[in-house]
Amino acid sequence: MRARTIPIRLSLALLGSIIFSTCAKVNGLPAQAGAAGTGVAGQSGQGGQGGGGPAGRGGGGAAGGTATHDAGADASTVGPLTDFPAAPFIDPSAPANAPALFDGTPPRTAGAPCIASPAAGALMPRNWLRPRFELAAAAGDNLFEIDVTVAGFAHPLRIFTGQPNAVLDGPLWDRLRKSINNQTIGVTARGLALDASGAVQAGPSPAATSNFLIAPVDAPGKIVYWALADDMGTKVGSLKGFGIGEESVQNVLVPSQVGNRASNETCIGCHAATPDGYGVGFSMGAQTYFDDLADIRSGTVGTAPPYVSPAAMATMRALHGIPTFSAAHWTDGDRIMVTNDTGTLHWIELSGGATGTLARTGDANHATLATFSHDGAKLVYVSTPTTLIDGRLDTGPADLMWIPYANRAGGAATPLPGASDPNATEYYPAFSPDDKLVAFTRVAGSGSAYSNPAAEIYVVPFNGGAGGKAIRLGANDAAACQPGLASPGLTNDWPKWSPRAVVGGDGRTYYWLTFSSKRLGTANAQLYVAGIIIDETGQIWNTPALYLWNQPAADGNHTPSWDDFAIPPIVVN
Repeated sequence: MRARTIPIRLSLALLGSIIFSTCAKVNGLPAQAGAAGTGVAGQSGQGGQGGGGPAGRGGGGAAGGTATHDAGADASTVGPLTDFPAAPFIDPSAPANAPALFDGTPPRTAGAPCIASPAAGALMPRNWLRPRFELAAAAGDNLFEIDVTVAGFAHPLRIFTGQPNAVLDGPLWDRLRKSINNQTIGVTARGLALDASGAVQAGPSPAATSNFLIAPVDAPGKIVYWALADDMGTKVGSLKGFGIGEESVQNVLVPSQVGNRASNETCIGCHAATPDGYGVGFSMGAQTYFDDLADIRSGTVGTAPPYVSPAAMATMRALHGIPTFSAAHWTDGDRIMVTNDTGTLHWIELSGGATGTLARTGDANHATLATFSHDGAKLVYVSTPTTLIDGRLDTGPADLMWIPYANRAGGAATPLPGASDPNATEYYPAFSPDDKLVAFTRVAGSGSAYSNPAAEIYVVPFNGGAGGKAIRLGANDAAACQPGLASPGLTNDWPKWSPRAVVGGDGRTYYWLTFSSKRLGTANAQLYVAGIIIDETGQIWNTPALYLWNQPAADGNHTPSWDDFAIPPIVVN
């Protein structure tokens, strides 16, 4: 039984004016019979209707695991959308005659804007944030038309704005997302330039094009991530979070709330959810980075959970590393946390205080950054000959290896094929919710493992430990019209899966993956989400990244964790 949570209510004024106002490469999806425009064309990610492109750089999925089945969209409160309004939406930042300026002025032949978001072929969960259209405008353009089209609709949705972005109207999005699934939705954008008097200086540009799809399933769970928040009179490393589709974020845990912290522990470091969603395990700095565990529920936030014995707390407070847990080992007497300290995998039974180490027979390297499988039978970890810093990987080389859990004994250490390239540094592994796949960060060679610009996200089948060919995600790349934002070079890092895979009515299994990236052109990392799909034949597909525009752009947002966190919903008035 989950604790009852009270919604956090925010005034719309806190978010700014966001209703129609200012504010890649694609590996393709498989074509689905009977759905016009399903999929996007080929490797370029451009083009509209047609069959899906190739499945990136990888093969089919692995056997085993389970997924939930989607019950379909709830249409009880909104009617189906069969057409867009014939009248245009004109934002207050645009002149009232904006449609006439675009329709009645001779066009120019160059200077189309770049549609930076959504990238062509992006797949949005059905419960996603209202789509935000982001343009990189040609020099001088200060008036924009953004059109949204659906095959079979009599009218396009025409949006006019004086800013190079717009967010879809909430009620309209509610109907669109529940009516148009697995069908290409087209986006075009044009710009023109007005002088101070409102006269046209440069006519309408050619149209830029993009497209996106809405999945037939929701993305479950909530994301809690590391960010800088106000606490103790300064900005400190803290945890913030939100639910999918919520248009703001909230503080989840700040250092001053941690009840058993030492006076020199003023920064919350890397973290992981406890399987019940009630707490987080984390390292606590900025001096020692010893491990800790705290409740995040309203009324008990920052306290040690009642199941943690004094002996267990004392043990973890002397160890470094990022904790990992498994729902298969989360009952009293078998409530297990695994961490790594200086290179040995330690297990702690939290309710009784027993502790020990997991054998890694055949691996003489240091172990760090372990991830526990959801079935509790195995762990994937990072093996490196280099010295760890505060329990984490500092530099490569490093490979992913796995061991059986074997009731706290461990066992033979085995390289994971596809994620154990001796010419690369592979780290930050994460099991998918059904344990079929492992996501990880990869850097060529043996460079830094800390916020490395060359880092990219890959996925490999686990396949019972046999691994497979690693898939480089198309989500590593910015929109194709942004050649200056090339990956490697965008610090794509720290992948984490949504808490459940969901089988849609189309028979495909949908996974969602979040990660951090510095593709906004600033020093701040921001959070993104990408879709991973396994079709009926076992083929793996992946989609471009979606930007989570609800996060503060001025924050550096890293190390997300995605789980069924027991934090209140955020309600915008």
